Amino acid sequence: IDAAARAERRTWVQRLLGRQATGLPGTLSAAQERVSAHVDPHSVWLHNSVRGAVGLALAVLVANLTDVQHAFWVVVGALSVLRSNALSTGQNALRAVLGTLAGFAIGALLLLPIGGDTTPLWFLLPVTILVAGVAPAVISFAAGQAAFTLELVILFNILQPTGWRVGLVRIEDVAIGCGVSLVVGLLFWPRGAGAALNTALSQAYTASSRYLAAAVEFGMRRPGSRPASTAVEAKRQAVRAASAARRMDDAFRQYLTERGAKTTPLAEFAMLIGGVIGLRLAADTVLDLWERDGGQAFGEGSAAHPTQLPHAQLRHTLLRRTWQVTNWYDDFARSLDGGRPVPRSLDQDADADRALVRALREDLRDKHGIASATAVRAIWTGDHLSALRRNQPTLVQPVLTTGLAHGERAPD
Repeated sequence: IDAAARAERRTWVQRLLGRQATGLPGTLSAAQERVSAHVDPHSVWLHNSVRGAVGLALAVLVANLTDVQHAFWVVVGALSVLRSNALSTGQNALRAVLGTLAGFAIGALLLLPIGGDTTPLWFLLPVTILVAGVAPAVISFAAGQAAFTLELVILFNILQPTGWRVGLVRIEDVAIGCGVSLVVGLLFWPRGAGAALNTALSQAYTASSRYLAAAVEFGMRRPGSRPASTAVEAKRQAVRAASAARRMDDAFRQYLTERGAKTTPLAEFAMLIGGVIGLRLAADTVLDLWERDGGQAFGEGSAAHPTQLPHAQLRHTLLRRTWQVTNWYDDFARSLDGGRPVPRSLDQDADADRALVRALREDLRDKHGIASATAVRAIWTGDHLSALRRNQPTLVQPVLTTGLAHGERAPD
């Protein structure tokens, strides 16, 4: 709401020029943060970038070494079929070659009665362009390749009548390009995003868990005595959690677009991704709660102890609860990556609840009996930690039922 209000306060000149509102990250810093998130060996975005670059370089090299007539189509053929895993690349390569053969056959049959007369070809060209544009989406990838090959045969014969032989050149070039893509697909991350998604989920849970721990640690210190390193660490963990979430999001998007059977239902993956989002939101909220100065946001009486330090028992209770919750999420993250069995959900800690209530009643009220800002923040912090604990069974069940983490459960 605050960001939207600041955006509305911009002058019409600032809006016309696309200037960011004050306090929001600029375009350069946002781009740097997004790019730095993918400087990671498990980033699907990085995988695709390296795979595409190597595929393009090999296609150009092969085209130069073989001295084919139209080397451009080797590169186009390689990039058009290259996908994120070897299976999809191989399927696309086969469809591309078969589609090209079909387009060549249709073109040869059309050119036999037409011969060198270009007038009929001018009437056929718009039709073939239309079909080539809609066929990949409406019919199939192979149909699009067939229509595109027919379009090239007609276009080349309009420019310089050579008959059906131009189709043979197209088949040769596309076959070479498809072969290059298949080799690249087999050598560079052949399993695609499916294998990377578990790792991305594990990293996202680990980073978000550390962010939550840093946020609570920041809150358990008196505002005037909090060292700068505590705030810096919380912000650093927030950036790391956001970066891990971006990599997870990209891996999930890539997984959705890949062909082939999905071994794990998408609903189960969506539930696990929702768990990461909930963990990050809780950490964001806790950090925002304890960053507020003076406590005015909680009412007039809450400013009575603006710098009040949480009672030792309260600090111990909240830090202990945070340690239990974050340790569980760390273990859960390792189970997603195959490192250990799936942990059992945490039970409600009645003793910790009573200790929290006792500390709030005895030590965090002013002389008028009004709860201080610290008490309100402590209540909300404990509530967020409890919500994360209650969410654990909804995360464990999908993993066990789908075998995502080998279906193992930690012993009682």
